[in-house]
Amino acid sequence: MSVVGAPTAAAAPTTWQMPSLEGMNLADAQALYEETVGPDGPWLDLINKAPAASGAIIAPVMWEVCQQAPKAGAKIAAKSYTAVAVNRPGKC
Repeated sequence: MSVVGAPTAAAAPTTWQMPSLEGMNLADAQALYEETVGPDGPWLDLINKAPAASGAIIAPVMWEVCQQAPKAGAKIAAKSYTAVAVNRPGKC
């Protein structure tokens, strides 16, 4: 006779693949990034490339991702540095 044990929780991943974020509006890029890495993934740093007169990033949907680090497809871990550079749409 065999005894079935209690189900075990799946371990959270420790590495992820950096999604392609360039060209997306910042709101969609942040949502995709968070969906990809979840709560255990690295923080996504935001770099504002717009002139100071453009103001702070208050409405992410009004900003376009111009560059990202690391490149799409790169392997990232919880301690990896990840960032996107943003500007107003059409200003990349």
